[in-house]
Amino acid sequence: MGGAVATRQGNPNKSLDDTLIEPPTGIEQPSNVLDGSRDTHWRAEEQFRQLVESVKDYAIFTLDPQGNIVSWNNGAERIKGYKSSEILGQHFSVFYTPEDRENGAPEKALRAAARDGRFELEGWRVRKDGSRFWANIVITALKDPESRVVAFLKITRDLTDDRQKEHALQESRQTLRELSAQLLRAQDEERQRIGRDLHDGAGQYLAMLKMHLESLRSERLSMETVQERVSDLVQLAAEALKEIRTTSYQLAPPMLEECGLALAVPWLLDGFMERSGIATDYDISGFDRLPRSVEVAMYRILQECLANVGRHSGSKTVQVKLQKKDGAMWLEVADQGKGIPKDVLEAFRHDSPGKLGVGLRSIKERIYQLGGELTLNSDGHGTIIGAKLPV
Repeated sequence: MGGAVATRQGNPNKSLDDTLIEPPTGIEQPSNVLDGSRDTHWRAEEQFRQLVESVKDYAIFTLDPQGNIVSWNNGAERIKGYKSSEILGQHFSVFYTPEDRENGAPEKALRAAARDGRFELEGWRVRKDGSRFWANIVITALKDPESRVVAFLKITRDLTDDRQKEHALQESRQTLRELSAQLLRAQDEERQRIGRDLHDGAGQYLAMLKMHLESLRSERLSMETVQERVSDLVQLAAEALKEIRTTSYQLAPPMLEECGLALAVPWLLDGFMERSGIATDYDISGFDRLPRSVEVAMYRILQECLANVGRHSGSKTVQVKLQKKDGAMWLEVADQGKGIPKDVLEAFRHDSPGKLGVGLRSIKERIYQLGGELTLNSDGHGTIIGAKLPV
């Protein structure tokens, strides 16, 4: 295009530019004045053409009053795919979708621009290769002194990337809303679990303790009987204390803070085996104290894995390996249960958190926050979860 906006050749005898600079009829102008005026106008027009030509992010072109294309810049070629030799003279409706052409959208746009001076909208447009892109379109009517439309200036910007980003942002917001809802449900479930544990465990012991104390107050008993009853009361109080301590340790294990992961994990596994009846084998080796963030993350990940095994797997056994090697902590939890549903596995592999349960989501978030890796393999014969955290 030689550094200038491509234009369609019009009437060689008289152009719009000639009309704009032509002196009034019957008034003679000195030749040097006319030559200077034409030269100034030509330079201004050339500068404008070069400016339009240099724009790459916008398709800028002009239409005649009927909508035929009469100029074409490099931005238009880049966005729409047509060279100037291919598109000049064609009607601009070629850029519209078949549906829009059937609805008369191109003609409506020109009528609106002619009536209001300017027309703008966003919509799908079609490239030369048939692909579609989301565009912002502005059409401006160019009029002569008598307000007659002599041309239209059309500017198009490709907003496909912006639209995709907006959709991705909307999906992220929807995911966050789903996560928030699941978090609230998880909090409610955890409160219910704690309430049941306290009611079924410590609550029962405390109720029995209260009944025995009331009987001591109302009955006249021998000292020997009182001593026996007191021994029973002490045992009930000890059992209630044990239940409360167990619940407290599950929420905030002091052993993890005081003794570290290497000693807290066996305590966690022994308690899990006692409560669930699931046989537990474990191999813990190669480390002493670790950074607190790593210890807490590994402990909570193991806790979640065990909870999933107990609630969903149906497995009678679970194997746990926790080792430090190659500058990282490695955790593996394997069961021989019914496995994880295929849709959950696909959601995990394609990072679609909306379909994952709260347990797997929390594990993934803990791992990713510390720059670790998480693997999940499952079939109808069991599940293996692997976690790696750098130390």
